[in-house]
Amino acid sequence: MQRPAEQLEQLRQALQEQERQALAERRRKRRAKRRRQATAMLIIILVAILLAMVAFYVTYQRGMRGLGVSGNAADASSGVARRVTVLIIGIDDPSLGAARTDTIMLASFDPRSGEAAVMSIPRDTRVQIPGRSGYYRVNTAYTLGGPELTVRTVENLLDIDIDHYLVLDFASFARFIDLLGGVEVEIERPMRYDDYAQGLHIDLKPGRQVLTGEQALQYVRFRADGLGDVALVDPLREVYDGRVKRQLEFVKLVAQRAMSVGAIPRLPQLVPELFSMVKTDISMDRALALAVSARRLDVDKLQTAVLPGAGMYIGGASYWVHDPVRTQTVVKRLIRGERVPTAAVFNGSGGAGVAARAAALMRQNGYEVVKVGNAPDGFHYERTQVIVNRPGVPVDHLARLVGGQVLAASEDAPAAEADVTVIVGRDFGG
Repeated sequence: MQRPAEQLEQLRQALQEQERQALAERRRKRRAKRRRQATAMLIIILVAILLAMVAFYVTYQRGMRGLGVSGNAADASSGVARRVTVLIIGIDDPSLGAARTDTIMLASFDPRSGEAAVMSIPRDTRVQIPGRSGYYRVNTAYTLGGPELTVRTVENLLDIDIDHYLVLDFASFARFIDLLGGVEVEIERPMRYDDYAQGLHIDLKPGRQVLTGEQALQYVRFRADGLGDVALVDPLREVYDGRVKRQLEFVKLVAQRAMSVGAIPRLPQLVPELFSMVKTDISMDRALALAVSARRLDVDKLQTAVLPGAGMYIGGASYWVHDPVRTQTVVKRLIRGERVPTAAVFNGSGGAGVAARAAALMRQNGYEVVKVGNAPDGFHYERTQVIVNRPGVPVDHLARLVGGQVLAASEDAPAAEADVTVIVGRDFGG
């Protein structure tokens, strides 16, 4: 029979083992989340490089004879005449076993205006998969039917036609940056981080320098600066900082490097290397036409969004459940390129949270609210006002929704940041 002291020692050891296992599981989940977040930006980086490099290569080679591309496809005057959508699917390294979808993004590009947008679709989004009963996470579609079934699933989710898909894995990223000859960046402060469990070690010193492929991976993955992935450092001006901002800047630097004169000698290696990274239903001729059109792309105008929704537990499982109304608003504006009236909402009554409540009501009814705050001239409004800043914007439904009086903006009013301004008065009942 065990002594009480021995029993207590065994219990203590058992509790320590449970705690160790729980800590290891939490670390595993954090590592997985960091991998997904890093992967998302690498997708955008690779796609931007791919289009920029192919476009430049078309211009430089005048025909791409070495790759067997028809002369018509390489004609710089061809391009693409209408908006194009591409579903970008990021997968784990397939050599490690069955490929799993790590990231899904829908990209939209208008070759006439040069406007582009990317909508991120969380991998845990709750969807119905064509040919299957019940609900699944959207990343299950790739396992069941590859990119084709993933495209059909996302089309059903967003009620939109998707032109093409592009599947990427990221094992070759560092090698490609090395082939490019590295990328020059300005590092503002020391970047040091060690994760022995993940085998991640970052040690980048401040100053202007050319990063190798491995260093570039460290640069886009670093998040141990107190800002995490993204932080709103100036709420009034909506200024962001953190890893996401750093990665977006890196996209521009890579694109500039890819289009530079110094990259010309490496083009014969770089273009095949880029194409070896992807699986796609885009033909070479079509890819070249898209690339020619992509030369009009203004990276500074690239718009991004996350599929609107919220995290929920359903049947014991965790899902991202999208908001259908808000989703269609974002799809219209970013993916279809349609004009969606924008609104700024201000608290003119002084009531706590009334502007936020009005903004939520408007978003639920398909309006794009771009700003929420207090009325600049104080809390003296008895009646809610709907001020039309852009003539021709339909506001009758909005006025009924918020119970407001429709007014035209005065001629001497400063330029408004939205098509419509709603000032919430004391009569608001939302």
